[in-house]
Amino acid sequence: MKKPTRRKLPFSLRRLDRRAVDIVLTLQRAGHEAYLVGGCVRDHLAGATPKDYDIATSARPNQVRRLFRRSRVIGRRFRIVHVYSGREIYEVATFRREPPQARDGDPAVIRDDNVFGSADEDARRRDFTVNGLFLDPSAGEIVDWVGGLDDLDHGRILAIGDPDRRFQEDPVRILRLIKFIRRLDLDPGEAEIEAARRHAGLVRKSAEPRVIEEIFRLMDSGNMEGAFEDLLALDLVRIILPDLHAWMNTPERRSRQMSALRALDGWVVDRGNPGYGAKLALLYGPMVEDEFNPQTRTLKIKESSQVPSEVLRRLQARARLPRASISKATLILLAQGHMDPEGWPRRKRPWPAEKILEMDFFEDALEVLRCRLEAAERDPGLYDQWHEKALSFPKG
Repeated sequence: MKKPTRRKLPFSLRRLDRRAVDIVLTLQRAGHEAYLVGGCVRDHLAGATPKDYDIATSARPNQVRRLFRRSRVIGRRFRIVHVYSGREIYEVATFRREPPQARDGDPAVIRDDNVFGSADEDARRRDFTVNGLFLDPSAGEIVDWVGGLDDLDHGRILAIGDPDRRFQEDPVRILRLIKFIRRLDLDPGEAEIEAARRHAGLVRKSAEPRVIEEIFRLMDSGNMEGAFEDLLALDLVRIILPDLHAWMNTPERRSRQMSALRALDGWVVDRGNPGYGAKLALLYGPMVEDEFNPQTRTLKIKESSQVPSEVLRRLQARARLPRASISKATLILLAQGHMDPEGWPRRKRPWPAEKILEMDFFEDALEVLRCRLEAAERDPGLYDQWHEKALSFPKG
């Protein structure tokens, strides 16, 4: 077995999540090998803020379960342990190796992932080298079996092993490649680009809820405009969001869609992460706006108020999104016609301002209004008016 590269942490341990570190140290004190792994290590090294912390260990799931009182084993295809600390949930997985069918050269979807292995085998079965880095908090070191440190140093993202095989095993990795390119400004290798082009069509065989979840993660990247261009270049919008792709059938509509996504990126970068409902409202906003207009409507419905729910119903049926998110996106989109009666066609009388200000989705609706005004290069005065109304509106 080739020895890993070890590098002292280039940042203080205080930057790490204390509870995640405690879980790793508890496993190590019990005699198990354990590390922080994957995205949290990559993001810290790239100067980004991790969204969560995952742990990999030599301990089997039941051994982990016995060490942590507030924990439970979940999963069928591969059992992992959720460890609860405060309000946070930390995922602890046993080291895995490539299953027999993958090692025999069969790129088919992996059905049995309960094949335990060693730390280096676990690193080598991951998707990209920058995601195969392990962090040992007790030693204060990064442990690298796959060359991820060198790739991060050179600002590149490469597959672990053959990219054709990696993308055939799991086509959703193509979406993850786009995410890391755009979120972390990493350059892909030529082999990765060509493999993504060859196998993009396989994404249609992946579970739609999982694919749509990756789209939402792309929307958190701060560069969804660029990511959407990549999706279009690979003809993935047609596969993943067919109704939106069909609507974007003119240069004018495509331009409006990209402007909306550019405004979303500004929200993410400058003002934090929008919720699911707000992201849905911005992703489908230009299309819904056309459907509100009787002159451009394609849906066979009688009431304008049914437009957002009818458009989003199709996505919800395929992706099984939370109904609460669909409902919130619907209300946010309906509110646009009442907050901006001149810029968004509607048929009914406007809702009273008090009704809009009292609704729990108002802050998201206000930010969506800001994004719409920005995307259309309109005067932001309307946003300012609603913002002032909100400031003067009595609370409770």
